[in-house]
Amino acid sequence: MLCSEAEKYIDAYMGEALSAEYRRDLENHVSTCAACAEKLRHAQGLMEETSSALRWSVPESDVEEEIIQQVAATSIVRDRGWGDLMREQWERAPWWMISAAVHAVILMLMTVITVATAEKKKDDIVITTDLAKKKEPEYDENKIRDIFRNTKEVEAEEMVENPVFVHEEVEVTDHFETENDMDMHTARGQEDAISDIPLGGTGVVGNIGVGGGGAGCFGYRSGGGRKRAVARFGGSRASESAVDAALRWLARHQEPAGFWDCDKYEGGGKFDVGMTGFACLAFLGAGHTERAGKFRQNVVMGVKWLVNQQKKKTDGSLFMGHHMYEHGIGTLALAEAYGMARNPVTGEAAQKGIDHIKEAMGPYEAWNYGPKTALGRNDTSVTGWQVMALKSARVAGLKVDGVTFQGAIAWLDKAQDLQGAPQNDTSMDWEGGKTAYAGTLADVQAGKGGWAMCAAGAMMRQFMGWKRGDPAVYGPGNLMMKQTPDWGRANFYYWYYGTLCMFQLGGKWWKAWNAPMRDMLIQNQRRGGDEDGSWDPIGGGGVEKSGGRVMSTALGALCLEVYYRYLPMYGK
Repeated sequence: MLCSEAEKYIDAYMGEALSAEYRRDLENHVSTCAACAEKLRHAQGLMEETSSALRWSVPESDVEEEIIQQVAATSIVRDRGWGDLMREQWERAPWWMISAAVHAVILMLMTVITVATAEKKKDDIVITTDLAKKKEPEYDENKIRDIFRNTKEVEAEEMVENPVFVHEEVEVTDHFETENDMDMHTARGQEDAISDIPLGGTGVVGNIGVGGGGAGCFGYRSGGGRKRAVARFGGSRASESAVDAALRWLARHQEPAGFWDCDKYEGGGKFDVGMTGFACLAFLGAGHTERAGKFRQNVVMGVKWLVNQQKKKTDGSLFMGHHMYEHGIGTLALAEAYGMARNPVTGEAAQKGIDHIKEAMGPYEAWNYGPKTALGRNDTSVTGWQVMALKSARVAGLKVDGVTFQGAIAWLDKAQDLQGAPQNDTSMDWEGGKTAYAGTLADVQAGKGGWAMCAAGAMMRQFMGWKRGDPAVYGPGNLMMKQTPDWGRANFYYWYYGTLCMFQLGGKWWKAWNAPMRDMLIQNQRRGGDEDGSWDPIGGGGVEKSGGRVMSTALGALCLEVYYRYLPMYGK
């Protein structure tokens, strides 16, 4: 039974005017729904107050007899409910009794409203993003770049407006999966939340594209805000149904201890920290947190397991297989979990993870598989996860040393091939800007990387403040418009980074990318059996050799959550 149905049946329930079946359904619903239980208790209180007043003028036995005579036992909700009978009794009562009862009811309602308002203020989740008040440490002036400069809104073509694509074999739900018990009075759930999105924005929050501060950060992932974001940015009922199916597969295959076993599901090696981080990010991306959501318990167990794996007494690292790969992914999950639910235990672990990221980088360099590699090797793929973790941590209000971003910038300036890039290209048609996979600052072949690195390099530029009109951002976007997602060239790793990058570019880039990505994932999602809701771990990006079905399913879900996971940073 839904809450809307329960509300309709409360009056009839109070008058014992429900059939046994519906009475049982209502009682089962209120036993698990605190909000409806409170409404029932409120109605019972009103009935008791009002009944006392009526008894002064009408014998109780007469009222009971009239109810018995007038209610038909065979109907779902009988023709005359408790409300009808009570109105008749009010009409018979003397004016002074009615006045006394009305005043009593008004006094009680005022008390309830006062308490409810106070409770809402106490329970609201407030995410601190006022970072301007925090003093940044001093750095080498020759290394500083204004990576948190204001982002000027750039006009672009309109986004895809609510395309409707439903593959004939896809089971589409009757509603968006947004009822996750979030506070519906915050930006997380307002029906018109998207109409108030502060597109563009300033400072670190605007640059990451999560809107303007407060509850909006990580917050348009549920309720009416999520529904409108799906419609506005090109999702569909089918894409939302696919997300829910993927989360159900992940929930079914979580280990009792809270992690996701990489080896069990076509993975290769002990990368359980990374896979658990991916799975948690997929749940978080759809609005399920340690505090709320139908998958809340899965998030609680996964986050707790990640926290327990962290070497808190030594260096705060978090990994089982690939050191910095897993550490970055796990820390990103902890940072987002903390930003959304404000669990202090999670926040402490996330902060330790961020501190380790700083300690693991070379002097003004990026990151490699292990911490402070002697040869000074930098890895674009590893660096991408550290940048995302650092940025989400900063948005969540954790302490992030700006020198870490400078190291990533120093690497990208060497690794990204910007030869021939125009200085003032208002058409933004230049194609180029690929990023090398790995190398040292002194010895790297700029641009010698695959499509995943092309997307990762541009995405990092975006998250660190580069404008859409910069060739380092739109150049890779133009290249990726010609390499849109195709199941025949499967690469979940590329699709994940590419989807984030192209969504932030918006306009013609997102139009070219969104439909192929969305429809391909919907069409190729497994249906039926134990693998229902998952995606086969095929193609490049480490899915086949390392991550397996957990990685492909989590990344597939994250791609389809892009419409509401982060807000656009550039405008329309």
